[in-house]
Parts: sequence; C-alpha cells; structure tokens
Amino acid sequence: MAESRLDDLAYVVFDTETTGLFPERGDEIVQIAAVRIVNGKRVPGETLDLLVNPGRSIPRASSAIHGVTDAMVVGAASVQEVVERFHTFAQGAVIVAHNAPFDMAFLWRREAELGIRFVNPILDTVLLSAAVFGLSENHTLDDLVNRLGVDLPQNQRHTAMGDTLATAEVFIKLKQVLQARGIERLNEVLTEVKRYDRLLQGASQR
Repeated sequence: MAESRLDDLAYVVFDTETTGLFPERGDEIVQIAAVRIVNGKRVPGETLDLLVNPGRSIPRASSAIHGVTDAMVVGAASVQEVVERFHTFAQGAVIVAHNAPFDMAFLWRREAELGIRFVNPILDTVLLSAAVFGLSENHTLDDLVNRLGVDLPQNQRHTAMGDTLATAEVFIKLKQVLQARGIERLNEVLTEVKRYDRLLQGASQR
C-alpha cells in the first residue's frame, strides 16, 4: 500500500465518543462512526454508526459533551463486538482520524483480547493539517472546518458521525492540497507528516 497512489487507495474515516480521555484508566467507547472513501469520494451506504455499551457508567460531564447517556446504551453492542465490527469494516483500507492516536488507543487496547491486529496505515488529519498549513496554525477540528469551509452543524459537533463526516471532508481537501504539491503516494504522505508528529505531541488538537 505504501507505494500506491493516493487516489488508488480506500480510506476509512472514523471517530469515537468515550466515557473520558484515559483508556489506560478504564475509559471506554460509547459511540463510534465510520465512513468509506473511494476515488476521492464518500461511498453512499458504506458507513458504521453505533452506540456502544461501555460496561460502566458514563459520567455526566462526558454526556454533556457528546450527548450519549447511560439510558441510550442499554442493550447496545459491547465494546468488544463493536471493535471487531470496525476491524472488519476497515480491512484493506487506510484508517483516517482527527487526533488518531486518541481514538486508536481505545481500539489497540482490545487487540490481544480479541485476537486481532490493526495493521492498517493510519493518517491523522492533525498532522496532515500541520504539513499543509504549518506549525504556527491551530489544528483542531473546529479550526480546520472553518479554514477549509467544511459544513459541521453545531448540533452534530461531538457526535461520532458528525465529527466523522467533517473529518472525511477535511481529509479530502487536505489530500487535494498535498497532491497539488506533488505528493502523490501514501509513502510520500507518511514521510511528510512524520516530521510533524514529534513537534505536535502533547498538544491538544481535539
């Protein structure tokens, strides 16, 4: 895949909402959404949009941000089921997310338990933005939506599907800028963004 041209690849863009910010302390996914991009466009009907029963209570402070409550996830699929479904959905694709290490941490921690591995290449729109706009700019999703003219209704912000759709459009626009600069292949993008990874570590870009 590394040698492939960007427009020859399939991408799965995703976002999670969670009980909190610390998977290593037991926080879990409460909602996940994903869309597929092929030939530079979203594929109609190729989506995931799932509530998740985290197996623990959802703090009120978290519900106030994403709107998912304990009552909404009663009877929803377990974290394990949803991670497996996403793993299947993303097979053969490049995974894309905004601040990808955060969302991926909730998936990686389930690999051993489920006997799966996420071997997909991963692109982070935070790093893509840094490569396109430079380190002097802010790279939160809100900043990118405004800078690139992407529609993200306020009532959809901090919902898994709302943020996924916005991230997908942001990704398509950033990819087009990189391609216009002569960056045509996945390995070239990965090399370009790697320069910004260490520089942005620790910065909040949600």
